[in-house]
Amino acid sequence: MKNFLKIPFFFISFYLLGCNNLDLESVSYSNIQLTGPENEIISDQINIYKDSIDISLDNVIGFSDKLYTKSDFDSKNFNSSLGNLIADIIYIKSDSLFRVQENKNIDFAIQNHGGIRAALPKGDVKLSDAYKILPFENEIVIVEMDGESINEIVSFLKKEKIPHPFSGLSIIGNTVLVQSKPILPSNKYYIAINDYLLTGGDNMFFFNKNKGIYRLGYTPRDAFIDYTKSNLYISSKIDNRFVKNE
Repeated sequence: MKNFLKIPFFFISFYLLGCNNLDLESVSYSNIQLTGPENEIISDQINIYKDSIDISLDNVIGFSDKLYTKSDFDSKNFNSSLGNLIADIIYIKSDSLFRVQENKNIDFAIQNHGGIRAALPKGDVKLSDAYKILPFENEIVIVEMDGESINEIVSFLKKEKIPHPFSGLSIIGNTVLVQSKPILPSNKYYIAINDYLLTGGDNMFFFNKNKGIYRLGYTPRDAFIDYTKSNLYISSKIDNRFVKNE
């Protein structure tokens, strides 16, 4: 009779059902056991990779001064502390890359609310936190839009029941500014989004009206990790970037 051995595999269970619009707040990590013919060489190699993954995900990449969530908004201050942090990070890191690749600056960034999957805990920020908060492999893309399309985007954001995070844009009542300037219909604007939105994700079909697409080969999670590592100490707050009329 052949001997069998149990081989441990590390896996990340997102329970996302292949969809980017479920609103989940947690990601679990667990081990599964597979059985098969004993092979010490294969088993040793798997254990090496498993240990490496375990250690890597446990690495501390920064420190958070508070607990930040995407649900601490209200009907007037229609922005969240975690949403603002993620949008600001995407804006900062995308603008830096876009300037190098195209010698251009982005005007603002938008991240869909549903793409943020967990809260950022107070204290040490581990690599695993980045995977919990931003589990998707969506690539950041820069879309070129005209001013008329920006007005359509703003109208959509105002009608939504939940705040989609943005940075570089401000909506205060009926006053809308991009980089502190009014929107001009004839102007071209460069917006950082993820490619899930590019295909109409979360009903943002207006991005199909783009005048051009630039791919950065970079994910929101990559941006979060790089920003956290370089800044070490991160903080955020609810501000007046999106204030609705009472």
